[in-house]
Amino acid sequence: MWDEQAAVILLSASDLAIMKKQYVSSFVVGRGVCCAWKMNSLFKRALLWTAGFFIWICFSAWIFVQVEYSDVDEYEQKYQLLHSLYNSMAYKFNITIEEFNNFSKTAHDALSVPKLQWSYSISFDFVFQTVTTIGYGYITPQTSKGKILCIFVALVGIPITMLSLKSIGELIVVCVNSSITNLEKKILRRQEVKKVQVKSAVVLFSLMVIFVMVFALLLVNSTDMTLVQCVYFWFVTYTTIGFGDYVPGKIPQSIQRLSFNSSANHANKPTKSSQEFDVPVYVTIFYLLFCMLGFCVVSSVLNSIVAALEVEGHRPWCSGCDSRNILNHDDVRRHNGEK
Repeated sequence: MWDEQAAVILLSASDLAIMKKQYVSSFVVGRGVCCAWKMNSLFKRALLWTAGFFIWICFSAWIFVQVEYSDVDEYEQKYQLLHSLYNSMAYKFNITIEEFNNFSKTAHDALSVPKLQWSYSISFDFVFQTVTTIGYGYITPQTSKGKILCIFVALVGIPITMLSLKSIGELIVVCVNSSITNLEKKILRRQEVKKVQVKSAVVLFSLMVIFVMVFALLLVNSTDMTLVQCVYFWFVTYTTIGFGDYVPGKIPQSIQRLSFNSSANHANKPTKSSQEFDVPVYVTIFYLLFCMLGFCVVSSVLNSIVAALEVEGHRPWCSGCDSRNILNHDDVRRHNGEK
């Protein structure tokens, strides 16, 4: 009797082992199919976003052509102006084309925008533009050592800056999401809050617009730039595009004309020197703090938009990918014959 019960128990244990092995085998096969399907879906998603990226670039480029294109060929205009100047000087002074080219080259060098002197505040501004990837372009290293140092500073500083802006931006997004959730649950008395990421993106975008407009209005009152130019400047700065076509109070001006005064202290000197742009360090730090605040706001907007797009486009891969349905490592190792 005991032998029969032991045989039944052994048979049951053997059947259980076979069933478990079959389950593990089916799980491993199913998991492989799931991972392959997941990779295929990721590939399709990457392909879709890449196609959208190129479509947006092509469409935007066409729009810019419609807006910015002009029938006037500025290169041809400048060439004709230079040719007319040569004809005038050749008629008056009987100079050759080589003499005129040497004269025009010297005049171009004299009338070009002078380089800034590398004081500490200028260097501080340059490093800030480098690590934030703004790069207006009016401060650049001129020596080989400076260029190598710029590469090193960028390699170390850019990741630190990006992590800083990303962390602060995510913190702002979390705070806005929490505020929206508490507002709808406690004040609006809603049991379930839907589309929090989309609402957060709208709130942060509105905050960014207000932020840019306020600083643009402040800049209009202190410079001769228009409101559109100020809004354009702040947006280009906060998104770290940094074209450098508008940098109020930063870029030195070229010499417009030569004047001889009776005073020896002012003779043959330009109206503005590069030293006038060497502002105190505390002013530069104050300006950069406002820039960092704008960077964080824009970063939070971009994080919120990306999160909203991911939530709207997210689909669960399969139930097998859920961590609750994954076998422990011992089962998989036993199936593979490992110790």
